[in-house]
Amino acid sequence: MSISIAQSRQQLSALIAAAQQQPQVITNRNKPVAVLVSAEYFARSQAAVKPVDDSFYAQVQQLRETFPPQDDTGLTVPDTSARQAPWQRANDFAGPV
Repeated sequence: MSISIAQSRQQLSALIAAAQQQPQVITNRNKPVAVLVSAEYFARSQAAVKPVDDSFYAQVQQLRETFPPQDDTGLTVPDTSARQAPWQRANDFAGPV
């Protein structure tokens, strides 16, 4: 339903009642300027428009708080300081040097 601003002033209670059923478009010189919706519809719309990045980040944070990272796998980190580069390793095909 579409209603002008002047009509909406005169019939506000009827407009609010109609908005409980479906959104009501308010016009100014036949151009839509506003939409009146029920509070329940507005709350559902706001929940649906929640930013994806914020909600994903919040979920990751919640998971981190619930399950804090633990390094108890029992594996040790190998010492890579003594590791030789491939060009420093002995070549099995070259024979003794």
